[in-house]
Amino acid sequence: MGYSIESSDIFVGRRKFREGMTALIKKARQKQSKIIVTDRGQPDAVCLPIEEYEALMEYLEDVHDKNVLLMVARSRRAFETGDYMTLDELEEFLRLE
Repeated sequence: MGYSIESSDIFVGRRKFREGMTALIKKARQKQSKIIVTDRGQPDAVCLPIEEYEALMEYLEDVHDKNVLLMVARSRRAFETGDYMTLDELEEFLRLE
């Protein structure tokens, strides 16, 4: 399974994570980055800021909602075919006087 690595991500071995957990979590929170805990050099676990976790959980809930998926698919098709309104067009359309 793949994952994206960002330049702000912090890679640390299990022992160093245990020893410096408080400081690492504080650093990750300040930088809004993930801590990727490794075991023998291989990613094993991830610690991330609560805001990112909540956003991820909300995204997963949306993905499981089939209606949202259908709306996203329709929106993508409409965008690809040019079947959409620009913000200026929408503002003009909503002036129904």
